[in-house]
Amino acid sequence: MKKSLMFSVIVSVAVLFTASSFAQPFQGMRRGHRDYGMMRKAPGRILMVLKAYQKELNITDDQLEKIKNLMDSSAEKMVEMENDNNLIQLELRKLLQDRENLDYAKIKVILSKASSNRNEMFILRLKNRDEIKNVLTPEQQEALKEMWTDRMKDRGPFPGGERFQRFRRFREPVKK
Repeated sequence: MKKSLMFSVIVSVAVLFTASSFAQPFQGMRRGHRDYGMMRKAPGRILMVLKAYQKELNITDDQLEKIKNLMDSSAEKMVEMENDNNLIQLELRKLLQDRENLDYAKIKVILSKASSNRNEMFILRLKNRDEIKNVLTPEQQEALKEMWTDRMKDRGPFPGGERFQRFRRFREPVKK
């Protein structure tokens, strides 16, 4: 009797633990792994979009090649910056291991290096986006902008679909 009761308790705890672990959110979206949306993924996506709508936008093969070269050079710089970020994080982890003798001045210096590196990455993404934009003619830029606004109109204000349905009642109706 005791053994069967103990066995059933252990099995039920194991089942509950397993079920609760599968109910946790996706690990990649936790702290430090956020999706930065357009700023992170735009260069990779923009080339695919431009290739897909090459005829509609009248984009030449030469323009696509220039954009590809810009993206490749930018990607190399980004890899170097991400490696620098990883080294900075490792250095910070080493400093934080000894909790009794924390050197706040060194931690502050490392955090400022990490911050400046993130700022440089952001600026590089902005510059890359502007360089890609400058490869396109004004007519192509305008057509791309119209395509983007049409696409965003179709998506609506909530890209998650019906996720925030209960808040829609507070919104004024859209006039068409």
